Amino acid sequence: MTSPKVTLEEKLSHWRMAVYALPALPLAIVMFPAYAILPTFYARHTHIPLATIGVILILSRVFDAVIDPAIGYLSDRVRTPWGLRKPWLVLGALVAAISVYKLYVPASTVDAVYYAGWFMAFYVGFTLIEIPHKAWGTDIIRNYVDRSAVATFLGLSFAIGNLMFAASPFLPGLGGRGYDAETLRLVAIAVVVLLPLSVGLAIWLAPQGKPVTVARLKLAPLLKSIATNRPFLQFLAVFVLAGFGQGIFYGLVFMFVGSVEGEEARFPVILVADAIATFVAVPLWFRLIARFEKHRAWGLGMLVSGLAVLGLAFAPAGSAGFPWLVALVVLRALGGAVIYVAPNALLGDVVDYDILRTGANPAGNYHAAMALVTKANGAVGGGLGLILVGLVGFSAKGHNPPATVWAFKLIVLAAPALLLAASSVVAWLFPLDRRRHDIVRRRILARSARAPA
Repeated sequence: MTSPKVTLEEKLSHWRMAVYALPALPLAIVMFPAYAILPTFYARHTHIPLATIGVILILSRVFDAVIDPAIGYLSDRVRTPWGLRKPWLVLGALVAAISVYKLYVPASTVDAVYYAGWFMAFYVGFTLIEIPHKAWGTDIIRNYVDRSAVATFLGLSFAIGNLMFAASPFLPGLGGRGYDAETLRLVAIAVVVLLPLSVGLAIWLAPQGKPVTVARLKLAPLLKSIATNRPFLQFLAVFVLAGFGQGIFYGLVFMFVGSVEGEEARFPVILVADAIATFVAVPLWFRLIARFEKHRAWGLGMLVSGLAVLGLAFAPAGSAGFPWLVALVVLRALGGAVIYVAPNALLGDVVDYDILRTGANPAGNYHAAMALVTKANGAVGGGLGLILVGLVGFSAKGHNPPATVWAFKLIVLAAPALLLAASSVVAWLFPLDRRRHDIVRRRILARSARAPA
């Protein structure tokens, strides 16, 4: 059966938007634990050293940064009798389903080659779905508002997947015992079923759409813009400092809660609290940004997040400290939620500044550059954190002496807090405030008005 067609003038119904967004749900179920849960799980249940796991994480993220543009280019160019995007999702679903099961259900005897190989295979499968799927979304509809609606359904699907993973330990028969081997096995089985099902429904029922040519990332113009655009360099400094600190924290927070605080079984409660706090805070930050300066809101959010992360170092271990642990995690999420609003809005101002200087619109290059920086933040932050805690002798499997625990806290909590505080200062000093950006915008409009039709 052929899939429904849609023209540029037609409206896309909400149910077709929802069907299109379905593949994001199983991807979300396994994406967060791949970074935050599996490294600690492998450190405890296999003989792979922490430092080796950290190196694998860094290599896998570098590999991901290389594979992304290659798959994006191929999904734009390779035409098949079944369309431009959809065949890639089928291939990705097959690769991802196999690699997710192998990655999430390892034997205790597996080695570093096994972990690295299946982790990178998982990345390939994930990317084969994610990039063509998002490109397909731009092909489906071109109307500005309707595209926003498509993106909203995609976000809702991803949010539901995150919630499903967070709640997985509370399934009947698991007894809320945390993200242990049995929970991860059931999660893998669920994804093996849901992934081909969701991809199949999307391919069958969502329209093919009409592909559009997009600008390619060109290295020379990008480097020139970066080297001469002071606001972008300062923006990049804030982004790297905050992202690096968050990368260390995210990569080791599960180990901290389980091995230091002794509350691994209640980690799902912490995840749910974090998700709810973020959901509530995002519209609040949007209102604050609309009323005050974007860069100051970003700086304030990073400062609040950094103080909360530092406070975790002094939370008592065990049940007595659990309320403090949840409260500080919620506070961190309330501050950290600003990154879902301020950076994207501020990057638009940086692009306007470059438009005024050069007369060209380099928005695609800037956003592509930030995508690569985001991957590097997670890779270097999480991987280096694992390497350092391994070097200080911290064990995820057993008891650690007090000096080692404090060394762990310095790496996982104090260092990220310092980086977040530094990013707050740099953000507060950002040169493009509301008044200066208004000047930039007026000059761009004036120049456009003088230009010949």
